[in-house]
Amino acid sequence: MMTTAKIQNTHCERIAFVYVRQSTWLQVMENRESTERQYNLRQRAIELGWPPNRVEVIDEDQGRSGSTAAYRTGFQRLAAEVVLGKVGMVLMLEASRLARNNSDWYRLIEICGVSGTLIADESAVYNPREPNDRLLLGVKGTLSEAELFTLRTRLYEGRWNKARKGLLHFPLPVGYAPTADGGWSLDPDIQVRERLDYVFDSFRRQGVVRAVVRDLKEQGLELPTRVTAKERYGSLIWKVPTLSAVIRILHNPAYAGVYVYGRWEYLSERRSPKTGKASARARSVAQWPVNITAHHPAYLSWEEFVKNQERLRQNWSHEGNRGVPREGSALLQGLVYCSVCGRKMSVQNRAAKDQRSPSYICGRGYQDGDEKICQSMTSRPVDAAVVEAFLTAVSPISLQVATQVLDQVEQDLIVQRRQRELQLEQARYEVRLAQRQYDAVDPSNRLVAAELERRWNEKLERVAQLERTYTQAERDAEWKLTAEERAAITDLSGDLPAIWSAETTTNQERKQLLRMAIESVQLDGIRQAGQVEIQIQWRSGTITSLIVKRAAPGEGSLKTPAEAVSRIHEMAPRRTYAAIAASLNRAGLRSAFGRRFTTQHIGYICRRDGLTKSKPNSRLKSKDGSDTASSVES
Repeated sequence: MMTTAKIQNTHCERIAFVYVRQSTWLQVMENRESTERQYNLRQRAIELGWPPNRVEVIDEDQGRSGSTAAYRTGFQRLAAEVVLGKVGMVLMLEASRLARNNSDWYRLIEICGVSGTLIADESAVYNPREPNDRLLLGVKGTLSEAELFTLRTRLYEGRWNKARKGLLHFPLPVGYAPTADGGWSLDPDIQVRERLDYVFDSFRRQGVVRAVVRDLKEQGLELPTRVTAKERYGSLIWKVPTLSAVIRILHNPAYAGVYVYGRWEYLSERRSPKTGKASARARSVAQWPVNITAHHPAYLSWEEFVKNQERLRQNWSHEGNRGVPREGSALLQGLVYCSVCGRKMSVQNRAAKDQRSPSYICGRGYQDGDEKICQSMTSRPVDAAVVEAFLTAVSPISLQVATQVLDQVEQDLIVQRRQRELQLEQARYEVRLAQRQYDAVDPSNRLVAAELERRWNEKLERVAQLERTYTQAERDAEWKLTAEERAAITDLSGDLPAIWSAETTTNQERKQLLRMAIESVQLDGIRQAGQVEIQIQWRSGTITSLIVKRAAPGEGSLKTPAEAVSRIHEMAPRRTYAAIAASLNRAGLRSAFGRRFTTQHIGYICRRDGLTKSKPNSRLKSKDGSDTASSVES
């Protein structure tokens, strides 16, 4: 009777809102009884006197936390409708469904009291205008907020206490399997273990993640992964290698035998714009709260893992990082710093059709608002001086690396063959398994038999594809060196300048050689006019200072071959531009950019050198003013 007395006709003339919310999508999917109870409040509103067409359910905040209203659009819409006086009653399962924050809860009570809106749950109806009801609603909000903090603290401390002992369970990375006592052991699948070893060894040799992915794809090797979906949770599948998958493997400290918890820090000031969840930020290795070494068997040592992290960090082209050696002709890319301001200098590459050498430019200050760039210079003279110093420094050293390189190549071929054999063996096992499943089914059950036959055929096709890949790889890997060839390679290994200048040596390989010996290069092109001061800091700690002449404007630009210019000078008094161009083209000569000569090319050179001012098809006049004969070669 008291509840009925609180509900007036004016309330029933307005809308009744049923607010439905669960904090996470996991609760939405699994805690269905709570969700069903919240939806049943619609029937309670009808029983209290509201027509069905005036009862509205707000459930767009499903899967969102109630700790704040900033990211709950449903709650914001509810509050807006209450302020406008369109709501007669708000129904919720309990106070925690509407808000876990006292500021949001009391704000809702305040505006409900102003607009005369009732608040109801499963058992009672509250009028915020009545002191007793308002006091009771305030207590419910306070208890809801306290309950949230109590539960969070209890779960938080319990989780961290278990993690500090290395007993907190989470999905194991691929390559590990749980033991009966809750520990970790290496995966019993030999192919999985050896494939991970191959990934770490490939990065150890190449140092670039993209090169590792490219190597895996060229060899036709896949990466193992564990299914995290509920249907096939934990089952092993093989996928095409991707950049993100290899990076995750290299960044995971578990492969170094270390139990780590707390690698990510969740900052409250950075939240997702959709769910309001705190954004994660990776902590550095020194800031990991739980770091238990020698916790389980390892694929690589902890020292190598730390070295890999530094290598990955240096591969990113940020301030202070070297970046990955690229294909450009600027050999000091990633090593050059400005002696004036100390910032890292970038490489300014030319357009594809522009064959001039790139430049080193210090433009970070200009990007940050400075009036102009600090300095810039062409890379050609600087690179030449540094390379000469590098070859001079290493020439006394006997580079006995040929035998080791050949042995490494042979070892790599053996490892690659082993990976392909394991992959082919696994595929053949799957074919035999599919055949046994097909043979075990009743032939009259065509629906099942047809599906098993299709799977069997897919496995057979995969085996055939792997066998073709294996045969082709074996054919490509066939190489034999005679004793004379090995001796020649050994002799060549001691001649670094010849290796450096060889056409088969790429710019990336030259940059890698420089990075092995040079830590950084400081450039100063301002102190002395027309010169560039170079300071080379070697990895040994020694510093070498050089001074080179700054390239003059136009010095590096492409020029018309001297032979072509000489012929133009000879033929200009006697022939037209078109005849001269045809003669040069027949002789196989080309312009500065490697193109066929045209009348425009000939006219430009003639005007530049003061040979003629006549029109392209006219004859050049002699000094006495008479026309010279024009003979055009056929």
